[in-house]
Amino acid sequence: MSRPTATVRATAGSQATAGQSGITLLELLVVIAVFSIMSAAAYSGLQSSMKAEENFGASMEELEAVQMSLAMFQRDVMQLSPRAARDAFGDSQAATALLGGQELLFTRGGNFSSLKLDQTELTRVAWSLQEGQLIRSTWRRLDSTQGDRPLSAALLSNVTRLRIRVLDQDNLWRLDWPLSGSGRIRAVEITLELADWGEIRRVLPTAG
Repeated sequence: MSRPTATVRATAGSQATAGQSGITLLELLVVIAVFSIMSAAAYSGLQSSMKAEENFGASMEELEAVQMSLAMFQRDVMQLSPRAARDAFGDSQAATALLGGQELLFTRGGNFSSLKLDQTELTRVAWSLQEGQLIRSTWRRLDSTQGDRPLSAALLSNVTRLRIRVLDQDNLWRLDWPLSGSGRIRAVEITLELADWGEIRRVLPTAG
């Protein structure tokens, strides 16, 4: 009588062990599906985070470029000089010339002489918009000669509009300068419209 009882117990134990020895195919598929969903969500989140960081970095670089350009423009305006110049053909050019609010050409002082460090020399500077870029150009000589070419630098990209105005002594804003009988320039206004930042405007008083 003892042997059948032992056989029944052994059989029951074997069945329990077999039931706990692994997982079914359906359970394995569920685990794989859950893991795939979690992996996809994690990858998507990582991609979004990296893209946001990249966009933030690009925005900061563009902001720094805007600030640097405006600071450079301000330094130039603060150094406006009344000294007229001559072009490559010997014709006289106004100390400051504004063409339709699109290009500003003027004489700038405050540059240290390359020969005498205790003296400053004058330079011709121009600001303009060319093919969506804010361009600053300088000439090595105040009075140009034939063959002289300006040194131009693109300071900003994605500029959709540039407008420059000057404020005359009668407190009137002008898009062209000089005018007949025009006097002193009291201030210069620059307006930039950028594709990513919209409109940026600065009003800068001149020295003197």
